[in-house]
Amino acid sequence: MGRGYVDLHIHTTFSDGLLNPCQVVEEAKKKKITAIGITDHDTMQGIACAETAGKKYGLEIIPGIELSTSYEDKELHILGYFCNPENSLLENTLEVVKASRYDRMRKMIDKLKKLDINIALSEVLEKAGGDMLGRPHLALAICQKGYSRTTAEVFAKYIGNSCPAYVERYRLCFQDALNLILGAGGIPVLAHPGLYKADQLIPSMVRMGLLGIEVFHPEHRIVDRYRYIKIARKYGLLITGGSDYHGKDMGSSDFIGTVRLDYKYLHKLKELKSVLF
Repeated sequence: MGRGYVDLHIHTTFSDGLLNPCQVVEEAKKKKITAIGITDHDTMQGIACAETAGKKYGLEIIPGIELSTSYEDKELHILGYFCNPENSLLENTLEVVKASRYDRMRKMIDKLKKLDINIALSEVLEKAGGDMLGRPHLALAICQKGYSRTTAEVFAKYIGNSCPAYVERYRLCFQDALNLILGAGGIPVLAHPGLYKADQLIPSMVRMGLLGIEVFHPEHRIVDRYRYIKIARKYGLLITGGSDYHGKDMGSSDFIGTVRLDYKYLHKLKELKSVLF
């Protein structure tokens, strides 16, 4: 069994993170992290780059993904660990999600034009680095052109939820997302449950196939952590955690290793993977 500390929730430039996979690995190495989970939104394209860097720096890479879902009028995020990126249904579904992101971005850009903020799609793509567009990339493009000073200001005034240029994002059905992860040989984990105020839904999620819960997260208070540990024990759920790192310029002050777990939690994740698949 491995030793050391792990951070199982990190984003890169392949979705809405500030650092590319190699830079993420370098940062994790500096923080003396043993293993990291790359969990970009709606894509696993950054995994291979991270694994190459991991071999160079002696860091273990846990392949993951974060999917946005809808359940009982709530937006819930599911982390999927150890999914097979070549699973055909997963690949096809992620292509649909990718197309929806482009459509959403065009609609937000059109709304911004009516507010006299002129941003081209190419400028957002430049900020994205990859092809998985998100609101943080749009916020960076707006700041670069001098319309706002900070990305936080952009979200507060223009593209945050209920703001004038906001457009609802495409979300998978919760059950469909669970099935997608399980069908690709992955372990589905409910991300940052403390942000939803929907603990009453967890029992039904377990019946639907949920296998883990992210207990440790920067926005979980100590009382939240104890509550979710209790829930995890009650329903036999795996316990995971991570920094949910995106980068300071993406509106987050958290850094890689803000949340670090003992390697034993990753070992249990691997054990379940080996038993189920």
